[in-house]
Amino acid sequence: MNSGELTGVVIAAALAVLAFGVTRFAVRHFARRRAAKDQLAEPATQSRQVRRATERRKQQATTRTK
Repeated sequence: MNSGELTGVVIAAALAVLAFGVTRFAVRHFARRRAAKDQLAEPATQSRQVRRATERRKQQATTRTK
């Protein structure tokens, strides 16, 4: 393998690592955004009774730990 071929292999490997990193960052970023968006939309789809029961459970959990 001459120097030109070796340089091409090194450049290809570097680009593959860079593409993997960018893809991983993008997937995590958009997954985090989607989770936040779903969490905001979740209370709107619940009934008032379910929301109040959830709030009560949260309050009871915080008063027990004190």
